[in-house]
Order: sequence, then C-alpha cells, then structure tokens
Amino acid sequence: MKLYQKSKNKIMLGMPYMGSKRKLASKIVDKILEDNPNTKYVYDLFGGGGAISFEFLQRPQIKKVVYNELNTGIVELLKDIRDNGITDKYYQWIDRQTFLENKDKNDWFGGLCKCIWSFGNNQSAYLFGKEIEENKRLAHLIVVNKDIDALKKLSRILNIEIPLSILDKKNIQERRLDFRKVIVFNKKIVSTEQLQQLQQLEQLKRLQQLEQTDETRPDLEQLERLQQLEQLQQLEQLEQLEIQNLSYEKVAITTPIEETIIYLDPPYIGKSEYQKKINHNDLYNYIKNSPYKIYLSSYESPMRCAAEFQHKTTLAKSNKKYVVEKLFYKNSGEVFNFEPMVYKKETIKTCPSCGGRLIKTKSGILTCEDCFTEVNHTI
Repeated sequence: MKLYQKSKNKIMLGMPYMGSKRKLASKIVDKILEDNPNTKYVYDLFGGGGAISFEFLQRPQIKKVVYNELNTGIVELLKDIRDNGITDKYYQWIDRQTFLENKDKNDWFGGLCKCIWSFGNNQSAYLFGKEIEENKRLAHLIVVNKDIDALKKLSRILNIEIPLSILDKKNIQERRLDFRKVIVFNKKIVSTEQLQQLQQLEQLKRLQQLEQTDETRPDLEQLERLQQLEQLQQLEQLEQLEIQNLSYEKVAITTPIEETIIYLDPPYIGKSEYQKKINHNDLYNYIKNSPYKIYLSSYESPMRCAAEFQHKTTLAKSNKKYVVEKLFYKNSGEVFNFEPMVYKKETIKTCPSCGGRLIKTKSGILTCEDCFTEVNHTI
C-alpha cells in the first residue's frame, strides 16, 4: 500500500516566474513521494515561483516545507502575500519608469515589478512595448478601476465599440474576460475585412506578422499573472511555509536523513539568464557532499534520471512546441562523481529571453531591440 497521497488539486499554484514548475509540480511531487513514502521534510532550495513548495504543503504527510530563494524582492513579495494577502495595492498600474526605478529593489514592490510587470518574466525588461503601453494602461483602468473615461478613449483609439456593460461585472477577472471577448471579436472582423482586400502574398505575410505586434492584442498579462497570486490565498497551509532568503548552500538542514528530501531547480545551463547566476560546478560539489537524498530538475545532468515530463515550452520564438524536462536524483549516502564543466564565454546574436536582435547602445551595452533586455555577452 502506498503511504503517500497523490495530488487531487485542480488549481496549479505558483507565482509567475521564468522556468516555473507550476504545470509540472503535481507530477514531480507525486514521483518523489512515490519513491520516498516516508518523506516528512522538504527543502526547496531554488524556490523561484514556489510551485514545488506549494504542492508539497498540500500533502498531509509533510510536516515542514522550507522555501528558499536568493532573490530578495521575490521573497519579500511572498512574505507579504502570506502575511497580508492580496490587497488593492497589488492592482495599481505600473508604468515603464516606475518599473525601471523599482525592479531591483529588495522589497515586496520590487518583487511585484519583477514577477508581474516584466517581459517574459525575465525580471529586467518592462512588460509592454512603448507603442502599446498607453492602450494597455487604458485597458487596465477599464478592467480594474471601471473607468468610463478610459473606456471611451480606448474605444476612439481602436475605433471599436467597447460596451459599458463590461463595467457591470462584479470582479476584475470577469471584467478582464469580457474585455478580452470584445477585443477578440472586433479584431476578427477587422482581420476578415483586410484579408478580403489583400491580393499579394507579400501583403498577406505582413498581416500575419502584424498579428504578433498588433496594438489591439487582447491580453492583459499583468492581470492574468495577478490572478495566479490571488490563487495562493486559497492555500490554507501557506502560513506554515518557512521562507528563507539565502544562497542554497547556506540553508541549514538538520532534519532526519531518512525523512528529508532536498529539491533543486537551478537555472539551466545554456538557457535564458536569471537575475542571479550560479556556478554549476559548485552546485554539483554541494550535491556530492550532501548526506541527503537530492532531486534535481534539468534537461541534462550526470545524475541518474528518475522521470521525464513532456510539456509545452513557454520560450518565445522557439521552434519546438514541446520540451522534455527530467527529474534526476542522488540517494543519501551514495558516492557521486562528476566531470567539472569548463565555462566558455558564449557568443550570441539573439536575445536569450525573446529571440530578438541584439544591438549595442552608445554606452556599449548589448540590448535587445524587441524586449530591451540587457545581455552580458559579446556579439
């Protein structure tokens, strides 16, 4: 008889975060507990968006979950949610200048800027391009503040009718979905009319390209992400979560070896850069010297593979629709050896966050012309 309980959760919990395991968390935790039914203590040392920690918290057999994250702003944001819940201050509009001034601060607001208002959750570039920022602001005011003036102004700009009935919906998420339906419906009408007029292949290609950058795109990504934060309030066990803000190797682990699991989800080698970098040789030395059983999520590793999970990639402009993530492990007391990796300065020509073209600014900094991410590499 299995001593662990499989997940029955229908809502996937997790803060918006690059590389989040929100969609895989239940499968990962199921596998870990299936192989280690006596587990009572879990240390999530690269906590990130918290999906793994939140999933473990919901399992009855787990007595203690430690969420650790080096990014102080994200930690302070999670603490504020745990202690105070999602309040009106979370739904304020944050413009580009406010984002740039606050994104690197080590408080809850800096964490909010990184988590909710950054492009592709890269924690460095503003969510919206300059050409659509004003339209997004007006849409935000309509959905969040029920602003009639903003509704009328956006209707004129887009040359469509946005019904006042949207403002009658009782909550933000219902208004957001209604607003999206209106924009999608009007966009389909406009697209159909344009397609009927287009005769040349070059013009057709241009229309398809515009679909990706059109100012009438219906998404209000910041509100979709805020909904993920709101869902954390449904987690009754959130108050029991122990939150730390340390480098992974400094987290004290003193619980019984046979009842403890360490889970690692570090930045993947060769993938998009996170705000905090990591030396993977040091990480594997930590794994080698630890007496505990350790699980590691990655694409490749010298450790043994416990499971593979295929899922849709969220990387922009990727040619692959699906990727396979793997769960690796090292047993407690197991002798583990690895070949140290040699780090070479990588030469890239495209943005690691969105795939856009890199240009060198007057100050000599490589910057993506699409998402404005600063990249510390040479062309």
